[in-house]
Amino acid sequence: MEDLARRIGVVPAAMPALRLLGRIGIRARPQQVLDLLLRTGSEGDWFGLRRGGLSLAKLRRHPHGIVLAEHIATGVLRRKLRHRDHRVHLMPQAIADELRAMGEEPAGDPRFPVRLIGMRELRSHNSWMHNSPLLMRGGRTHAARVHPDDAAQYGLEDGGLVRVSSKSGSIELPVKVTDEMTPGTVAVPHGWGHRGGWRLANGAGGANVNVLASGAPEDLERLAGMAFLNGIPVRLEPVAQPETAAESEPELASAGA
Repeated sequence: MEDLARRIGVVPAAMPALRLLGRIGIRARPQQVLDLLLRTGSEGDWFGLRRGGLSLAKLRRHPHGIVLAEHIATGVLRRKLRHRDHRVHLMPQAIADELRAMGEEPAGDPRFPVRLIGMRELRSHNSWMHNSPLLMRGGRTHAARVHPDDAAQYGLEDGGLVRVSSKSGSIELPVKVTDEMTPGTVAVPHGWGHRGGWRLANGAGGANVNVLASGAPEDLERLAGMAFLNGIPVRLEPVAQPETAAESEPELASAGA
């Protein structure tokens, strides 16, 4: 973090005094900042002015901790709130604007008429369970859940391959036709498509659904800067599966005859 901050010319400190020192080339180590906060806090030793106060050196002499009081202080919230009215402001203007925007119908793109949502599967927790032989039993496959109406509209068959495409990329995976889906929505479980050092997870196949999410600044969530992983506009297209050797043998036999 420190190296990144130096490259972009930012001093990663919450205290104005530390940011000022950083701008003139004096950067405190994390241990020094912690010691400063302890010594100038309500229980600090104020650099020797308060006998028995806290410092980092004192904490090191008490590895099991120090009890400062029998009970946690209550009734102090009003002194902690920095707003002039001493109230918790739950509706800043930025959040209010986002809530209004969420109530508006998003502009549709006819090229991507379907909405993609993510999902967790019963025997998956994000991705790390895909290398567990016990949890990967039963021939598990990565599949896109599609409503029967959408399957008929886009020419998809249960067990066949579908290409799911967004403006950012595309993936191919089997189709699972199910009436548990809402028409116009496709669900693709996340955590598949491994390319790392886990042999079982790599062999399970699947596709990385994050490929469909946009990382462009204009497409990120405006308050948190996070990528949208739900509600992504996509289109569905059937993928012709390659012929098997058994299917091609009669054709070769007739050609030989």
